Amino acid sequence: MRVLLVQAFTALDMELVYPIGLAYLAAHLDAHEVEIFDLNLHKDQPYQALGRCVEQFSPQVVGISLRNMKVGMPNLHTDDFAPQQATIEFLKERCPGIKIIAGGTAFSLYAEAMMRRVPGIDIGVWGEAEHRLPALLDVLDTPEKVLGVYFRDADGALRFTGPPPSVDFGALAPPRRDLVDHQPYLASSPVSVGIQSKRGCALQCVHCSDVYLVGHNIRMRSAKDVVDELEYMVRDHGVKRVFFCDQIFNIPVRHSIEICKEIVARGVVVEWSAWFNEHRKTLPDELMVWLKAAGCNLLSFSPDHVDDHMLKKLDKNFRHEDMLYTVAIAKKHGMDVEYSFFLNAPGEDTRSLFSILKFLIHARLELGGQLRLFSLLMMQPIRIYPHTRLAEMAVQAGIIDEGHDLIEGQLWNPGHLRHAVSGIQAGASALYQLRERWGRLMGEAR
Repeated sequence: MRVLLVQAFTALDMELVYPIGLAYLAAHLDAHEVEIFDLNLHKDQPYQALGRCVEQFSPQVVGISLRNMKVGMPNLHTDDFAPQQATIEFLKERCPGIKIIAGGTAFSLYAEAMMRRVPGIDIGVWGEAEHRLPALLDVLDTPEKVLGVYFRDADGALRFTGPPPSVDFGALAPPRRDLVDHQPYLASSPVSVGIQSKRGCALQCVHCSDVYLVGHNIRMRSAKDVVDELEYMVRDHGVKRVFFCDQIFNIPVRHSIEICKEIVARGVVVEWSAWFNEHRKTLPDELMVWLKAAGCNLLSFSPDHVDDHMLKKLDKNFRHEDMLYTVAIAKKHGMDVEYSFFLNAPGEDTRSLFSILKFLIHARLELGGQLRLFSLLMMQPIRIYPHTRLAEMAVQAGIIDEGHDLIEGQLWNPGHLRHAVSGIQAGASALYQLRERWGRLMGEAR
């Protein structure tokens, strides 16, 4: 069977994102002829390019990955639902009679709402689909035989076949990177090309939807398998920088050190970064030494706040003293750092809001240029995702109505602090633009 896997728009005004999820799916479709098409590579004329692909490949099934839904970042286009819907409608028009199967993180978060709003989706696959998509392709006319699947019965009623079993991530085949040219992504952003060493998150953050999607159980690949893939990417695809797109890279710490040691032992030369947890126990000196030796040159933190009261409200596993430790340990080992924060989170007041600015001033004074200035843009109210404790809190607080499908992005941003939030975001945006303008001027001067 000819299967076309399409990555829908990830975020219209953001950097490209290598379709690693589709590459993993393709690796488990050995019995089929597979192509991958990324709409984000054709933003000027996306549907003309997709039309040519459909005409040339003549797929019998189209799988579409819906990755983002209204990103909500300042100064960025935020409507990802409309173009994703338009893509599905385009495919239904160009491929009449062909089954369209939707999946991806955005679909899984909003599965019922997506199935109801977009009738062009014939079947939806919830969660990790490496085993279930091939099983589904064998029984397309009877999708009720596969767990974790949304479909419409003979009367048009929406059905779900029930929760699927967890995937043994370490036992999966490596992604089919030969199906997607890495070069456009390498030219886009330092974080555009991803690699995964684990799935799952042991943390409990109130706002995060990752646990709903991949669970609390951390499922790891061996360090050997991870570096096999990394070495292949460097050698065969010219990759010079990657981003570990794990939920958290440094939990567990020992697994992170093993990966770094394997990179060093093999002499793989590559720059990389990842998301790191802030608790001092997850950032020991031993890990920092190995990170730097293995090519990691940026610690990306998403602490969301610095105030102890707020961190407790957000159910974080660290406190203010750990945030100060991240600055100290980065300075000690000469590592660049970036932070992202939420503004006006549950329980916020003026004092806690400005504690974020106080922390950033401290970090700037301590780290200088090691603190990435563009991180100031990563300051925004919390997006309320379905299937999270924050969504339950938002209903109780009257911010959203019970049953709101949340496809239209809803933010936790109540009360008198809205004006302060807008002011901080405007200031951060001005700083960023000034930095960009200064960089261009310096480049021209050279």
